[in-house]
Amino acid sequence: MLVLAAQPVIDRLLDEDSTALAELQAFTGVPVRLQVEALYTPEQYDIVLI
Repeated sequence: MLVLAAQPVIDRLLDEDSTALAELQAFTGVPVRLQVEALYTPEQYDIVLI
């Protein structure tokens, strides 16, 4: 799974929400990749199943 989002959103996922992200990966068995999209606002994101 690939999450495309603005830098502040990715930063939060890596910091404050890192435990929840790890739990999601463990529960689903799907690795999650995070990628910054410079043109996205914090309200915009995409989740791509790969």
